[in-house]
Amino acid sequence: MQNTPARGKSSRIQLVATLLLVLALTGIFLVRAHLVDARAGAYTGCQGCFRLATLGQDAWLLGSLLLLLALGCAAPWASLRLLARLAAATLCVIAATDLALFDLLSHRLLLDDVVRFGGDVGANASVLRASLAAPSGVLKAIAAVLLLVTLIPACLPSPARTRLGATFAVLAVGVFVFALIASAQPVRYVHAAFTANVIAINLPRGRMKDYSEAHLHKQRALAATLAQTCERNPVAQSPNVIIVLAESLSSWQSRLLGSPLDWTPRLDAIARDNHYFTRFHANGFTTSAGEIALFTGRVPFNPPGAIELNFDNYRVREGSLPEIARAAGHESLFFTPGTTEFLGIGEWLRGLGFDHVHGSDDAYYAGMPRGQFSAVEDRQFYERFLAWLDARDSARAYVATLLTVTSHPPFVDPRSDRIDPEGTFRYVDEQIGRLHDALRERGFFNDGVLIVMGDHRTMTPLRAEEYLEHGERAFARVPLVVAGAVDMPAVVDASFQQSDLVPSLAWMLGQPYCRTAFAGSFLRSDPQPPAWVIHVRGDDRNRVDVYHGANAVSGYRLDGDASRWLDEPPPDADVVSAWIDEQRAEAALRRERRQAGR
Repeated sequence: MQNTPARGKSSRIQLVATLLLVLALTGIFLVRAHLVDARAGAYTGCQGCFRLATLGQDAWLLGSLLLLLALGCAAPWASLRLLARLAAATLCVIAATDLALFDLLSHRLLLDDVVRFGGDVGANASVLRASLAAPSGVLKAIAAVLLLVTLIPACLPSPARTRLGATFAVLAVGVFVFALIASAQPVRYVHAAFTANVIAINLPRGRMKDYSEAHLHKQRALAATLAQTCERNPVAQSPNVIIVLAESLSSWQSRLLGSPLDWTPRLDAIARDNHYFTRFHANGFTTSAGEIALFTGRVPFNPPGAIELNFDNYRVREGSLPEIARAAGHESLFFTPGTTEFLGIGEWLRGLGFDHVHGSDDAYYAGMPRGQFSAVEDRQFYERFLAWLDARDSARAYVATLLTVTSHPPFVDPRSDRIDPEGTFRYVDEQIGRLHDALRERGFFNDGVLIVMGDHRTMTPLRAEEYLEHGERAFARVPLVVAGAVDMPAVVDASFQQSDLVPSLAWMLGQPYCRTAFAGSFLRSDPQPPAWVIHVRGDDRNRVDVYHGANAVSGYRLDGDASRWLDEPPPDADVVSAWIDEQRAEAALRRERRQAGR
């Protein structure tokens, strides 16, 4: 009897700790929603777009916590109540760690990374010390201690509390209803891992699974049945070619391409006076993916076992853009105002065969203000290219690619130094117009071709009207405008993709090229669209989309030997899936050879 007051006090402490556990996880999720919206919103110029989606995702975990606590209070067996409470406490620790990582590094808590980096105690401790030394570090430390103080009594054995358990169960139902309502209004965003809850992002990632030898043997045999079209333009042309690859330039910014916005009036006017595509698509969702597609003629698949896309997977000189240019007697050049050290792009481009690679270390830019990736703004970049054009004394024709940087997120307008997506893209459009006019004044279009396209759709949430009009294809729509000495229709309505540029240049320059139904050819009087357009998704890295017909989209779920179609498959689905599997396996093989030093 003497222990009854002590037991009663312990029971009350545990009750308070249990309630605090619910409040703690709610607070963690509210802070995460704020951080995601602050960072993703600033990056995309879409403040307030991410709170509801993030809270809706985390609500599934909050509801799960409430169900665990309901079980921890009302289960008839003490051992089951204890296990449920321990599971609830573990969920809180995982969510808190995920929040801490996002706060420190804008990175999520992934099991792969825990295994890979968890043993590096010194590096991890140095990052943690730096965070705690910041002005908000003391508050973070206090919050961590309070969470631990709450967790200990909350997960101790407890007497049954049926009424409290029922209350938690009812609350869980309410939270799940909120999660359902929030999921009915999804944010279709390329970096969906930001908003997804910590459990969802750690679910099995099929794209990481290797294929078995038996599966690959079967798929390679099927892919080998694809017919090839080998052709050569009998009326070869030898124009100078300039390709402008504009960072984040997207179809949704163009009124000509159906947008209610009018952010690219100069490019639209150039398009109307020359040639443009209404259904052109990026093969991936990053600049590096666009470069791989454009310069190698291959779809930038992530190979099995690779977390992120890497240039090592696509070190292929044969059939590359610079090799075709060289065979036609053209010089190949790459210009960017940004650093060519990033991701090793400079070394990769030279390996593909580019004769010259110009980046931010160009002496022309000395003393000029720099922005992200050490880049000058587009106006200065184009002036540098025109200076090269005016100074060159070679009679050799050229193919030059110009990769811009100014419109990289977070979309800082160089005229105001403010984050302003509309202002930034109007500036980019204006500078494309200035370049076009400067080339016209120099007589470039008498025997030259200017190609302008986006490297990928902006890494911003899809607009409601954009998704309503174009569905899943909206993730990949970018402009393609062609001006100058080329015989082709004024408007091309068929579907094309970035990887079609290599066979298209081969045709125009009179070089032999063999292509399958996965590759088109468009720089000609009779554009030949591919039967299938491929888009490697960014919001769901385990999915590849295949566009076919007028508007059809078939999703292919990557899962090793168990890869499968998610919905209505495309025509010749077995051959299409075999080709995708084979292409991914070949990319993995190239990576392995590179790593082995061969």
